[in-house]
Amino acid sequence: SLLEVRAGERVLDACSAPGGKATHLVELMSNKGEVWAVDRSEERLKLLSSNADRLGCNCLHLLAADSSSLLEIKPGWKGSFQRILLDAPCSGLGTLARHPDARWRISPAQIKELAALQAKLLDGLLPLLSPRGRIVYSTCTIHPDENVYQIEEFLARHPGLILKKEQQRWPGLAGLGDGFYAAVIELA
Repeated sequence: SLLEVRAGERVLDACSAPGGKATHLVELMSNKGEVWAVDRSEERLKLLSSNADRLGCNCLHLLAADSSSLLEIKPGWKGSFQRILLDAPCSGLGTLARHPDARWRISPAQIKELAALQAKLLDGLLPLLSPRGRIVYSTCTIHPDENVYQIEEFLARHPGLILKKEQQRWPGLAGLGDGFYAAVIELA
């Protein structure tokens, strides 16, 4: 995985529900360490809770909260996560093959709102990252304002960050199906 989690680490999965990624992180870490799954929806976290119990994810903790303001409600979390996953809310324009109506549902104004939310999430999560920690930012869209430009602006706002890797996959190429974007960023 791009996050490169290791057993014993402290990992944050922001915008986590329904939780497939969080339970997979626990599995990759051999259920050793601490994984926090945070999502604004308590209802969606309940589903994650039952799946985590069924799978025996003992190191998984759930928190219903807005990931952009975690430092305000959890000041002790400052600099305490080695890995942070932000699978950000996005326009979903990489899934047009499965959801062709998205091209008519998503307006330029909505893209702008989503980009602002993504920036708020990135800026809000950064203080939680430990030195030499890693953030993986991902979306299921192909819109550059939510991807490449979003990360360029994030790096410009925070000069201590290093872009280790980024990839944009286009829908349908090489049989991959949906389009998506991912950036791996590390704190120096």
